[in-house]
Amino acid sequence: MCSNLKLLLAGSSIGFLLGCSQKPETAKPTQSLPIFEEITEGRIATDGGLSRGVAWGDYDGDGDPDLYVANSSGQWNALYRNNGDGSFKKMTEGGFDVKVFSELVRHGGSAQGANWVDYDNDGDLDLYVVGRDDEPNFLFNNVDNLGFTRITEHPLTEEGIRASMACWADIEGDGDLDVFVVASGKGPNRVYRNLGDGDFEFMEGHLLSEGTGRARACACGDANGDALPEFYVANAQAANDYYKNLGSWEFQKVEKGHLVQDVGYSYGVSWADYDDDGDLDLFLANFDKKNFLYNNDGSGNLSPVMEGPVSQQTGGASKGHTWGDYDNDGDLDLYVANGTYRPEMFNFFYLNKGDGSFEQDFSGHLLQHADTSAGAAHADFDRDGDLDIFVANWGSSDQVNRFYKNTTTGQSWVSLRLRGTTSNSFGIGAKVSLFSNGEVQYRWMYPVTGYASQNDYELHFGLGENGKIDSLKIAWPSGNMDLHSNPTPNLHYTATEEGELMTKS
Repeated sequence: MCSNLKLLLAGSSIGFLLGCSQKPETAKPTQSLPIFEEITEGRIATDGGLSRGVAWGDYDGDGDPDLYVANSSGQWNALYRNNGDGSFKKMTEGGFDVKVFSELVRHGGSAQGANWVDYDNDGDLDLYVVGRDDEPNFLFNNVDNLGFTRITEHPLTEEGIRASMACWADIEGDGDLDVFVVASGKGPNRVYRNLGDGDFEFMEGHLLSEGTGRARACACGDANGDALPEFYVANAQAANDYYKNLGSWEFQKVEKGHLVQDVGYSYGVSWADYDDDGDLDLFLANFDKKNFLYNNDGSGNLSPVMEGPVSQQTGGASKGHTWGDYDNDGDLDLYVANGTYRPEMFNFFYLNKGDGSFEQDFSGHLLQHADTSAGAAHADFDRDGDLDIFVANWGSSDQVNRFYKNTTTGQSWVSLRLRGTTSNSFGIGAKVSLFSNGEVQYRWMYPVTGYASQNDYELHFGLGENGKIDSLKIAWPSGNMDLHSNPTPNLHYTATEEGELMTKS
């Protein structure tokens, strides 16, 4: 047992702070006041399957997030439309849905990653789904927020693109979204340049269009503050890749350092500013060894954090994960989905203590299920100001997915959707700073997360018991800067580039 282990006893809860190397084998989860409770009613909570990736997005523009689940092994994918009252309708090929949704849900095959994304920059969310086998990837165009048309003759749907995940970003800052698709089982990776109006060009021979087919996940984020996205690739049993964006479609591949030389079965990756110092740090989920948290020095150079449960916990077979302020106290927490079944294989949940350290939470419904999980993502589906989590499970054809409702109360919050004008339509790449009582919180609009999944397009800030906001500053990827003074807390807002901050329910 490590010498600096600290037990926190509060009621019946037990947690571990940053100083301990890992959870002891004999430690058992115990109940406390839970942050989450399981939703057990409705198709969204009772459907079973071999699910891989999940994606939240308000595809119909009614103000609440809907959910798409990518299924493998020949099963059809699933679309759940948010009814706005805390319930969902599973959109099927029958009834009134047949003409506009049948294409969306009658496909699956070997589907892995899913993205709600405005690929043609017309202001609504389209859908892109990638899979590992040789059938074409799926691209669906949103028709006036009413339904979808499948696009088949397109570079993104060519046969032979075997992939596990796609990361969308404005690589060169021209106002539309390019895409990096990471190959799984058949290389290389592929990067596509957006030519405008939904047309794309495969950048054959580009540095990003390399790889051996070992990729499992990608993450994009502005690691050095120059408003251009960097890319990180998690590879299975091969060195991971880190590409620094130099501008004008030039990249530098980082060749040295722990994050590209420590080889494991890496399966998920994401950027997040866990220590609130204004730069993006990196979390790497490994299937066969310890996960790793990497700290950014502010210039995009990443070094491993060698202490604490987030970096030192073993035995998780980790894949998907999602960062969010789940207890609304003003800092980012972490949920990790683990992917190989054992009787006590619970997913991990880490609460941020506000000083760069974490406490592992063993309470509530999150630890009642020893599932075989893949992707995970968050959204405030019931619009009550806290982040809920959906987890895709793939252990067997009848293993249900899990849907967890956040029960946090007594804490203030604010949320923000972005509408770009000069920038891409959903503001991917924007950085938002929230100022309150001399402190700053930071969020970036990069919704892809973990493995094969995507959070909702809503930036969420917990405010704790304070509830006061001095200002919100939005740095758009175009270079435009907007400042909004004294917004009222506990509201959902939409911010338009060089425009007003409007309430959204």
